[in-house]
Amino acid sequence: HHFNLVAGQTYEEENTDLLTGWGVNFTEPYFLQLQNAANTYAESFEYKHTILSYIGRINYNYDDRYLFSATVRRDGSSRLSKNIRWGTFPSVSLGWRISEESFMENTKDWLDDLKLRVGYGQTGNSEMSRKTNYAFEYATKPTNTNYDLGASNSGSMVGFRLDKYGNEDTKWEATEMTNVGLDASFLNGKFGLGFEWYYKKTSDMLIEAAYSGLAGSEIGKPYLNYGDMKNTGWDLTFNYRDSKGDWGWDIGVNASAYKNEVLKLSNTDDFFIGKAGARFEGEHVTRTTKGQPISSFFGYNIIGFYESADDVKNSPLPYGISSKEELKPEQMVGKFKFEDRNGDGKVNGEDRTFIGSPHPDLILSLNASATWKNWDFTMFWYSTIGNDIFNNTKYFTDFPLFGGNRSTRMRDLSWRPGADNSKAILPILDSKDSWSGAVPSSYYVEDGSFLRLKNVVLGYTFPKSLLQKATISNLRVYIQAENLLTISGYSGLDPEFTNADVGEGNGADLRRGIDMGGWPTTLRLLFGVNFAF
Repeated sequence: HHFNLVAGQTYEEENTDLLTGWGVNFTEPYFLQLQNAANTYAESFEYKHTILSYIGRINYNYDDRYLFSATVRRDGSSRLSKNIRWGTFPSVSLGWRISEESFMENTKDWLDDLKLRVGYGQTGNSEMSRKTNYAFEYATKPTNTNYDLGASNSGSMVGFRLDKYGNEDTKWEATEMTNVGLDASFLNGKFGLGFEWYYKKTSDMLIEAAYSGLAGSEIGKPYLNYGDMKNTGWDLTFNYRDSKGDWGWDIGVNASAYKNEVLKLSNTDDFFIGKAGARFEGEHVTRTTKGQPISSFFGYNIIGFYESADDVKNSPLPYGISSKEELKPEQMVGKFKFEDRNGDGKVNGEDRTFIGSPHPDLILSLNASATWKNWDFTMFWYSTIGNDIFNNTKYFTDFPLFGGNRSTRMRDLSWRPGADNSKAILPILDSKDSWSGAVPSSYYVEDGSFLRLKNVVLGYTFPKSLLQKATISNLRVYIQAENLLTISGYSGLDPEFTNADVGEGNGADLRRGIDMGGWPTTLRLLFGVNFAF
């Protein structure tokens, strides 16, 4: 019997102080200093955020066969109100080293280790952009809160306005996870195999409140506990390590997959959170709602082009046309034909649907290394399969909606009257076409699958006999390349693009997979020297 007990306490503190000053009507225009301004203003704020945690853990090991571990965390966050500031998050895991059982004696010559493990645990999250989410915060700003109560036009009284709404009922977001795994190694460590299945459910998700415009667009909103989400998935790992003569090699392969689904966002099933892309006024590009993965792409499904005036007349009313009297069939020929999803004979906002998902079906990686005498070589490959990307940059390059350069697709792959349009992917060239690309549609959604050589290194270590006179104990030179090769059918700059911005509290997870022209992953070549005396 072996016991191990651990108890601890952690404390985190974050302080933010900001002082801003500005001036207008400078008396000396060439010396832009605050003292030279006729009117000066200043504002400041101070935030303090703390997390206090108590941790207890017990580990138990019986005969190196039966393993048990239990942990309890008690976390408190200053972001939450005093009555619900604390959260308790337990976890427990069990392990059974099957290879140590007596009935496994006849496997000792080829099986090194075989372990079954089961775990359950909860973790908490209180991260949000609001430092005092529970409080109604008031602010003063001379330009819009001060007022000349005496009507003397010579001074003003300091005023305050509501700056941020608060919510005292917001509590910890909690994630509970159940996992089952099996780990094995064979033939004196040459082969290793691991498999894990997991189920993870996040409850009381922290999401910024969706207040109506009546609440005031300039007033900050609190974070509320909106709903639940689940992820189910699996991970598989395989390792092979061996050597022969001057050669040695190590190969590791990893494969994983997951399915994401929103279980609840509010008390109504049709509630959703929509997030915009770039330039789609009044239209959201992603929709997060019950029964769908988070940040699913939402828009119109393109089923072809209007091939003739008769095709226009015999089809549901096109997008943007409210009546048959308004319809001019000749002007619609060659334009996108959106699907009439609800079959009401006209295409409008009610026909939008889910047109893609940023979540991959499969994630793969390969890590391989080899040595030969004094040479060493390593490489790392990474791949995702089945994920979509909403290529928002096509708004600027593929349609006459924005001044600037155009893509070769617009020149070569636009629909043409009387031509073979079997390869056409864009509507007829029309400088007055103000709607084909102005709304989110399936044209913007592309397969984001890719395979990338993320890292490759070739090195050489000099023999120690050559280094003795220089009193150097070790000398290695190497050349390294990062992101050297990418194989993908994605037309944008970088298929590995995930989020345009991942800053705290900006809702980037709700805009996952929208490529608005972010800076691509760079290729880097490096030469290095490692030495020791």
